[in-house]
Amino acid sequence: MRKSLGNNPKFDGHSPDVVTAQISKIERSCGLVAENICRILLSIDNVAQKKDDLQDETKFLFTPPALSDDSGTGFNEDFDDDASVDSEADSQATLSSDEREEIDDKGGSKRLSSSNPSNKGAKRAKTDSKPQKLITWQQSYKHRNALQEAWLSALRLPNLPSRTQKLVLQHLSTYVLGICPSPLRFAEYFTQSFKGGTSSGGITAILSLHGLFILILHHKLEYPQFYNSLYQLLHPRILYAKHRTRFLRLLSKSLVGNTMLPAYVVASFCKRLCRLALAGPPSGGLFALALTSNLLRKHGECACLIHRSGNAEDGLMEDVFDEDVDDLTKTRALESSLWELSALEKHYHPAISALAKSCGTEDDKTPMHDIEDYMALTYKSLFDQERKRIESYGKGGNKSKVALTFQPPKNLFTDIDIFASMMKCS
Repeated sequence: MRKSLGNNPKFDGHSPDVVTAQISKIERSCGLVAENICRILLSIDNVAQKKDDLQDETKFLFTPPALSDDSGTGFNEDFDDDASVDSEADSQATLSSDEREEIDDKGGSKRLSSSNPSNKGAKRAKTDSKPQKLITWQQSYKHRNALQEAWLSALRLPNLPSRTQKLVLQHLSTYVLGICPSPLRFAEYFTQSFKGGTSSGGITAILSLHGLFILILHHKLEYPQFYNSLYQLLHPRILYAKHRTRFLRLLSKSLVGNTMLPAYVVASFCKRLCRLALAGPPSGGLFALALTSNLLRKHGECACLIHRSGNAEDGLMEDVFDEDVDDLTKTRALESSLWELSALEKHYHPAISALAKSCGTEDDKTPMHDIEDYMALTYKSLFDQERKRIESYGKGGNKSKVALTFQPPKNLFTDIDIFASMMKCS
């Protein structure tokens, strides 16, 4: 847009600063127009999805004309002009030869005799039996199509502010895609929004990927880069995001719900989840370990990540996993091992330590972890659970002591410090 405006002859003779200021002003005005239009569309929370929805006059700004059915045959939203012409031709073909009296020499077409009373009665019966064609506002499909075209036109406007874009992405996923006649037309907008939001790593990328997931799951969208995009968002900062619960739920549904995932995809996600457990908060670590445990039990071909051992000399092995690439085919996760579980067994939080010890060693009778229970965990909720457990334990007459990895210091400085002998703790 800047390039096209910069080449405008209107700006010839002006300094570059003036041109830049004018272009910025135009972009802001375009963004304001796009924002206002999107906010108007966001206020539309009710669209007729079937004929019965049009009977409620309270849903219209002005009272519509009453739905009338004088013919007694009922309305038909699927009325087709071509079908009616074909049925009319078939009915004419069934008439006797006596009723075909006149032939039009110019057009070469046959017509019925108007002097036969029985012929007039057949015409009247044929006309009465035709279903009435609904006008535009009486067709619920037209309402849904008008909403779809309005959104598609509004989304083409440039410079939509990010605050409004987040509201638009959420509204499209939760409401618009379910009622539009052609929801796949929104796939391009979700794809472009994801590419633009990936650089910032914010909620825009999460909302865009959620919309693509709905199109894949319910509307048969083919998006081969979905799992690469999902893997790209797995970063420790996602565990601190405001809408992390939405992303964790999307991650769980995408991985656990699909039993046909290749082994290299599952192995890559298991490695990245264990790395998140090492670098993230305890609440995110519990979710990562629970999801990893479920994936390992669903995909037995990834058990090599647990049982792979090092060389015979020192028991060490080189980790060939490449965490810097986003292409799942190049991570080499299947050639690596989940050594992160051994490190997590020594975690300061006892729940993470216990879960890391059991991860990958469960038998077939062990139930799967309920991922929903781990999504709602926060640092505060874990602290409150531990505090309540200690209080309930102390009410029974037993004095409970909180285990701390704390050793009282002997000196203010370390033993190798030059000032260690001068200042000592009593």
